[in-house]
Amino acid sequence: FRRVLFRSIQMHDRGLNMVLADEMGLGKTLQTITFLAYLKFERSAIAAPSLIIVPLSVINAWCQEFQRWCPSMCVIKFHTSSKGEEDRLKEKLRADPLKFDAVITTYEMLNSSGVGNIFLGHNIIWKYVVIDEGHKIKNEHSEISKTVSKIKSLGKVLLTGTPLQNNLHELWALLRYLEDDIFVDSSAFDEAFDLTHNLCNDQKLEEAHHLLRLFQL
Repeated sequence: FRRVLFRSIQMHDRGLNMVLADEMGLGKTLQTITFLAYLKFERSAIAAPSLIIVPLSVINAWCQEFQRWCPSMCVIKFHTSSKGEEDRLKEKLRADPLKFDAVITTYEMLNSSGVGNIFLGHNIIWKYVVIDEGHKIKNEHSEISKTVSKIKSLGKVLLTGTPLQNNLHELWALLRYLEDDIFVDSSAFDEAFDLTHNLCNDQKLEEAHHLLRLFQL
């Protein structure tokens, strides 16, 4: 746990975005909260909220974990089916975004036409965007991938416990989200490994393994 936190701080200092890939139940939520708490209490010069995008099924668990492990952080849950509550949440966030340390929302809210723009607004540059179940953006053409790529932030963290399958294009799509100025062309990944087309280049696979080490915690 300490090693992951130490490395995440190192990557933050180097300006690198990161992937926290671990099996379910091994503490990705707590590790993320610890990292964000460190930035708040040890690096207080960074004044900006973080946006955490999660599946609806775990949004309450995320809020409870913040309350349990770091109750001094100001966290807002941004999910509702009520139009009145939706407007209240949007106004609260617009009025003073720096009041919050973390805004936790869902994929559904992010893709909602009435809500999504609040997260993309020019007046908010997020400290970190954290995407729980980050493998959901392994297809760069999906609506959620297109939306998250427009969100402005100082850093990005993908959390996933699901290994990639079938081809390396999925890996390229994740890396493209993290560092879109570096991963512009997917051809090297596409030609290295693709089970559906019986492609397997052992040397390229080994190179991809070493490349992923740069970003994976």
